[in-house]
Amino acid sequence: MFFRNKITSQQNENRNRALRVHLICALTSLVLIGFCANLASASPVKAVYKYQEIKTISKNLKKQKKQEDLEKLVEKSTEFVAAHPEYRRVDEVYYLLGNALVQLEHVQKGITVFEEAIKKYPEARYVERFLLDLGLAYDKLGNHDAADSAYQKLIDHPKYGSRSQAKLAKKLLEQDRTERKGELPRPPGASLGMNPREWIGKPAQDFQVTDLKGEELSLKDLRGQVVLLDFWATWCGPCIAEIPNVKQTYAKYKDQNFQIIGISLDRSAEPLEAYTKKEELGWLHYWDKSRKVSTMYKVRGIPSTFLIDGDGVIRKTNLRGHTLEYAVAEMVKENLAKLATQKEDADFEQ
Repeated sequence: MFFRNKITSQQNENRNRALRVHLICALTSLVLIGFCANLASASPVKAVYKYQEIKTISKNLKKQKKQEDLEKLVEKSTEFVAAHPEYRRVDEVYYLLGNALVQLEHVQKGITVFEEAIKKYPEARYVERFLLDLGLAYDKLGNHDAADSAYQKLIDHPKYGSRSQAKLAKKLLEQDRTERKGELPRPPGASLGMNPREWIGKPAQDFQVTDLKGEELSLKDLRGQVVLLDFWATWCGPCIAEIPNVKQTYAKYKDQNFQIIGISLDRSAEPLEAYTKKEELGWLHYWDKSRKVSTMYKVRGIPSTFLIDGDGVIRKTNLRGHTLEYAVAEMVKENLAKLATQKEDADFEQ
């Protein structure tokens, strides 16, 4: 009897020990599962913070471009793409990295980044920007063949071929290769500059160009005449709407020492030549292919006009509608009176 009770007691102890072992194992498993779960979630959380840090640097660069911020962006982005290649916005970080490298004049490194991103993430939303900036980077190095290939891939892309970046690529392909320096084409008339009113009272800048007829055209040669510089384009709706006013003003004062120089910002000479011929625009015309004159006058938008007196001083700007004819009439009258006085003085001296 005593022996049987001893065996039973031993069995109970063994069962309790086994139960404790199972319980410890279960608790250990739960701890390990929780630990592993924390490890798994730590990486995404860390990636989010790193991504936000990169975005903050990028936003600061838009406000003020500093080399130290560009260098910091390169450093942080390089670390990010290496540590978080599966992050859902890693394509954007690749783009910021490549763009920053190009701005720091590490153009070939930027090209490598863009090409790597295109290869790794062919369906990413930043592919259109990769291709456009890849072409610009190649243009910056003078490798226009490679640039053309990148632009064409963007244009032919089944998803992005009809979007704004592809349209920019088309414009770049339409440009003369020698003019492509790795910058986006600015909309005609959109070059940065001062407000046209700030030109009033300043001497008009001279230029020597060849007009549509192949003849030399110089503003200085028209000294003594009232001159209207008219920056426009055939694709510009407001410009075309002003043509009747310009034609009427020219017809009325062309024989009174008044001349117009139309400076076209058309993308090619053909539409300009066809339109001037069709509408019989008899004044002087110049196709500003390289934006030489529009840059000189810091034109920011079209139509844009500068009315210059006989002494070569800008007196009025941005004239439209009836105000154009009124201003020209006033200036022509003043100029004719001045010329008459000069003639009388010359005759008297003789």
